[in-house]
Amino acid sequence: MNRSRRNSNSTHGRSWAVLPPEVIMVIFLKLGAVEVLRAAGSVCRSWRQVAKEEPELWRRIDMTNHGYGSGAFVLMYPTRRAIDRSQGRLEEFSIEYLGDDKLLKYLCDRTSVLRKLCLISCYQVSEEGIAETARRQPLLEELQITFGSFEEGMTEMVGRECPQLKTFKFNNTWYSLPSLGPRDDEEEFEDDEEALGIANTMHQLRHLQLIGNRVTNKGLKAILDGCPHLETLDIRRSRNVNMDVDMRARCARLKTIRLPEDSLDDYDFEADADDRQAEINFWYSGAAAQML
Repeated sequence: MNRSRRNSNSTHGRSWAVLPPEVIMVIFLKLGAVEVLRAAGSVCRSWRQVAKEEPELWRRIDMTNHGYGSGAFVLMYPTRRAIDRSQGRLEEFSIEYLGDDKLLKYLCDRTSVLRKLCLISCYQVSEEGIAETARRQPLLEELQITFGSFEEGMTEMVGRECPQLKTFKFNNTWYSLPSLGPRDDEEEFEDDEEALGIANTMHQLRHLQLIGNRVTNKGLKAILDGCPHLETLDIRRSRNVNMDVDMRARCARLKTIRLPEDSLDDYDFEADADDRQAEINFWYSGAAAQML
């Protein structure tokens, strides 16, 4: 009985080990980068060999949705390992929380064929870091920045360095302007700086997402004039935009448009802040300093 059970386990182990590399690749691609780095790549020698020596496995690296704070930062070393394993073939890179300028430099030192870059809640990434990455990645076509802390002029800087950009997602959380005492009024804080940067430099843009942005009709008109190839526009929770008759006429040429009050059911992040969190975000973002 015991001998039979041992034989059965041994046979089962060998069946996993003799899987052809292309089948192991399919398994790994379904698991994702983090799972392969943490465990799957060490199941047996053949699996470990595919995980380490097959650069096609690492053409797309997604290190998102794996916690925040210390839970995310423990992935810093595994992220660099994944970049190394791509052997210069990395085309799509997504990171959440742990991204900084040093990591972007590490990325650019090891690949120059990046086509898609996604940065989520990477508050340690500067506008200079993004611009330098764009400068060193001439094939970059899609850039997503969801939540971050940047100075004015970032979008224009990126647009100048990245002339092939086709998709740009620059998202934030909408929060109502908190009371500023005697200077308080009923108008929401407006800012077209980012929109004008897009309009002035991203002339090849096809897809634009500005969720929770402070853009006004002026900025949106500039984008529509400066981006003649634009096909899709998402301005959900960008509540300074007034979709009047003139604005609707200007947007009629677009294939798809998502309006400020449209549903966010298919959006993965927080686009509306409650009153208390709104005030915290407002003061933390530095927006208040611009008004005082």
